[in-house]
Amino acid sequence: MDEDDHLNIKMCAEGAADITSTTSNTSLIARDILSDIQTLLNDEDLTDIHLIPESKDENEPITAVPAIKAILAARSNVFRRCLYGEWRETQSTSNNDDDVLQVKLDYSGRVLQLLVEFCFTDKLASLTDNSDDKNNNSLEGKVRLLTKLNGAAHYFDIPKLEQDIQNLLKVMMSNHPSLACAILDEASKMLSGEELGLMAMERIRDLPKAALLLWNHNHQQSHDNNSCVSTTSYPSTITNAANNAYTGSGWGELGGVIALNASLLEQVVFDEQSSASELTKFLCLQKWVEGCRHKVSLEELELPRKMNDNADNAGDDEDDEILSSRTPKPWQLHSKNVKSEMADVSPPPPPSYMDDALSDAQHEQRLIIARHLAEKLDLSLIPASDLSSTITESNLISTHDLYQAYRLQALNAERSKSKVFVEGAGLAEANGTYIQGGVHEGTPMYNKEGVWRGREEVFRIFLCTFSNGNRSWSLSIVPKGKAPGKTTDIDFYECPVSYGKGGGLGSPLYVGTADNVIPNRGWKLVSYGQSPVPKFSLIGGCLEDA
Repeated sequence: MDEDDHLNIKMCAEGAADITSTTSNTSLIARDILSDIQTLLNDEDLTDIHLIPESKDENEPITAVPAIKAILAARSNVFRRCLYGEWRETQSTSNNDDDVLQVKLDYSGRVLQLLVEFCFTDKLASLTDNSDDKNNNSLEGKVRLLTKLNGAAHYFDIPKLEQDIQNLLKVMMSNHPSLACAILDEASKMLSGEELGLMAMERIRDLPKAALLLWNHNHQQSHDNNSCVSTTSYPSTITNAANNAYTGSGWGELGGVIALNASLLEQVVFDEQSSASELTKFLCLQKWVEGCRHKVSLEELELPRKMNDNADNAGDDEDDEILSSRTPKPWQLHSKNVKSEMADVSPPPPPSYMDDALSDAQHEQRLIIARHLAEKLDLSLIPASDLSSTITESNLISTHDLYQAYRLQALNAERSKSKVFVEGAGLAEANGTYIQGGVHEGTPMYNKEGVWRGREEVFRIFLCTFSNGNRSWSLSIVPKGKAPGKTTDIDFYECPVSYGKGGGLGSPLYVGTADNVIPNRGWKLVSYGQSPVPKFSLIGGCLEDA
């Protein structure tokens, strides 16, 4: 290399240094490759492909989503095969005058827009901007959009987007359990929606009242903790204590049972793994009739038809009325005037706001479905106070079924109910009012609904006998479908039965020995309990419907 070459290299180096110095003065922050790629989003000068939405959402103005083929191919193996690989010749595409490839896809414009945004930026920043997203301003609209986007991410094989969406939906369901219904409803429409559907269903099973009825557990816990012991201050069920939680704000914006389509209603409300009470199930049916915004068709469901009037019914009149009252009554679905065994029941009025999905005809079809499903309820497990008010006023249950439910309750339980007030427990969830219901080992049990470790449970006070013959009172959670006093119980506090003799809350609740008296002292921590131990106060002789 001669002297002139060395001189040229030196001059080039100095020139490059000058350029670098000038650039640093105009931009103090160095950009990385990701930042540079993000600037290409929606750059019409570099756009070489338009994704055309074939699935149109109402009021959505997006008709084409611009992108760059190479970036889509780099983020998605499916896009790579479609645009450059073996699927290229099979795509239904067309070119416009600008030589921009047009690809039609069976997704909405907003889903495709978010998909492209993630491919370019690795995030979904535009979800926080509601100015141009009229369909998805509500939280329910957002989770439905994210569920659809999850389906697109699965189809185009973008696993990071799938995982990000699932993590976001988990957080949203944690803050608002009722959104799980909207997620489940949307996921049920997609072939790839099983994983999201199971995730949403698990949330509904954990918190059925919060998820289905927008129940506010914090409101209820505050009510229990601030209550004073009085024979008149407690309603017959904790449902009545916070009834406003069912009808408060959020309907139509936060999901809930009204977000479910008809084919999902029975599967969710009568799910065997759910801890929902019979009253909760009924309230779900009632709210669904009033507010469901899906268009309903009876053809979606396989409802039983009425038996032929000429069928041999000899001997039916001699059957036990109580047993027959629990047998589902068939329906006639295809006549102009729908008739059923509930013909004596007048339908509740439709909602005041009307559109295609809430027309009189739609309301009538929802009513038919809800009445049919209501026959699955065990009305004898619903307190008499609610039977005489909430259930009767709903007009979803026939007078005959209500009468039989009262008969069952009269045959199987005393109508005079006692209550136990628990306070001062270190485990705050254990505090509150326990209502007499059920019998174990000949002694009444006391029950309170609550939430423990993120799941709706029933806390119980009951007497049990150990394998060594000793007997103790227990404050525990008994898993659904299990008998009390087993190793499956989740125990918090217990007290030997000897403390009930002469030192209990009052005289025996049932005729018998002093073993039937709940002690107010002598309790100790076990398993999951927390110090200090609670105090117990008996509220005796309260009529259940007082």
